This record gives sequence, C-alpha cells and structure tokens, in this order.
Amino acid sequence: MIVRRGPRSRYLGAAFRAADSTDVARLADASGTKVRKLPEHLGGVTADLTDPGGVMVRVVADTHELPTLPPQPTQVFNWGHDVHRANSTQRPPRAPAKILRLGHVVLQTTRYVESLNWYLEHLGLIVSDFKYFEGQRERGPTMSFIRCDRGMTPTDHHTLAMMLGPSNRYVHSAYQVGDLDAMAAGGAYLRELGFHRSWGIGRHVEGSQIFDYWRDPDGLLVEHFADGDLFDSTLEPGWSPMTASGLAQWGPQATKDFLGLTPGRDALRELVSMARSLREENEFDLTRLRGLLKVTSS
Repeated sequence: MIVRRGPRSRYLGAAFRAADSTDVARLADASGTKVRKLPEHLGGVTADLTDPGGVMVRVVADTHELPTLPPQPTQVFNWGHDVHRANSTQRPPRAPAKILRLGHVVLQTTRYVESLNWYLEHLGLIVSDFKYFEGQRERGPTMSFIRCDRGMTPTDHHTLAMMLGPSNRYVHSAYQVGDLDAMAAGGAYLRELGFHRSWGIGRHVEGSQIFDYWRDPDGLLVEHFADGDLFDSTLEPGWSPMTASGLAQWGPQATKDFLGLTPGRDALRELVSMARSLREENEFDLTRLRGLLKVTSS
C-alpha cells in the first residue's frame, strides 16, 4: 500500500501481486501495455491497466518484502467452559487499533457486468457471492464479492467488491485488526478525538467480518475488520437479494451516512450522477435506479 501526501484524501487505484514477473509480462502482452520497473525503493515490475470504470489497476511482481508491522497483542479469552485465562485480568489498551494489512476495496461502477468480467478475465479472480436487486434477479446481479483464486489455499472471501451505481467511484477500503477488543478500544480512541463513526460495530453476512466503519477528515470511508471468512477455490458463488437490513447478522441498523443518504455535498453529487447516468449509455437505467432506491429502505 502506498500513501502519498496531498491536499485531500483520494483513492487512485489498487495493486495486485502476481506470482512472478512472467505472469506480469504475459498480462501486459495480452492487454497491449508494457512492463516497467517500479522505483528502486519498491523494487520489482508492474503492468499498469485501466478497468472499464476508469480506475487504475496495477499488477506487480518481485517487489521488496517489507518488514511486518508490530502486532497488537491479542487477548486471551475464556469461552464458556473452555477456560484459557485464570488469575489475570483483561485490560485492552484504549489506543489506536494497529493495522495488520489491507483486506479489500469496494468500488461502484456504472458498467458493473463489463467491469466484473474484466477483473475475472484479466486477473483470474472468482466470485464468492452475488447480490441482486429484489424483483430483478432475471436481469442478473448488481453486486459481487470477489476473491483471488489460489486453488486449495484458503483466501479472503473478498479482496474486491463491486456494485452497480450511478457513478464510478471508491466506496470504502477495509483494514484488518487483531480482534474485537482492538477494534472496539480503537474505536473509543477515535471517538474521543472527535472522528465520526459511520456504522458499527456489527458482523457482516457476506464475508462474516466483524466491522466498524469510520470517516476520515475528508469524508473517505474506511473499515476496521476482524475474523473474516476464508474460502478455497471449490466453493460456488452464493446468491441473495441486496437489502440494507441484509448487510449485517447483528449490530445497529445501517446508517444513512453509510448508505450515502445523509444530506450534504456527497449526496448531492450522487444525485447529479444519477441524472447524468440515466442519459448516458451504461448499465444504470431507470429500472436499476428503482432497485437501488428500494435497497435503502429494505
């Protein structure tokens, strides 16, 4: 993950690591692009592509291995009759949750099917779960949770998720923390500093992650998560209707902020995008708009 200082928070694109430089060269050749060296401090090579929504996608190999971030000590739990701790107390620190890694990114696109097929074809990803607008399953899915195909090696339920919407934009990125205590204590620390919790804490359905969503000072949505599902390549995709109430197994109701319904600049920008998308040639038509609006109240 590369973070550069700028005047405001902005998502530029995602990088996927290939097995080796031969795979990068093969992808570059098939895509009509060139392999180039990355800066010396990163090492390795990259093939830079652009998905149908205009998002940069970088596929890299042979990059330098960075030192592992120091982990946050996990708590020792007593689970009912399964006792692992005696004569000691639980005192998780009220401190920023230490990030273990970037887990996934979620994107919205006006060309969902085209973009989905692009990622499956170019990166060899596979779908874990499909979501569809209620009453519109015959038209196909409108969201997918996509994982890396690593054969029999279990991998995250989704590294990428995509949904159909009126604009091509970043939705959120997710970062794994050690456990629920790290998440909750870290959330208390953020709240004391005046940061805005968008939604949480709860447990998702697709992916099963315990989640906590926050807004950064520029309004960018980020997620802390723990305890997510891992799938190998043998599992077939699931199908379910896309509803706001179906986003979590437990936890508070999805907030207006998380659903993008809070009045403000971002909501106005999305309304403008809706009007523009309905006039342009893409997959977001009036029927899809009605389906999306129904999601927020279901």
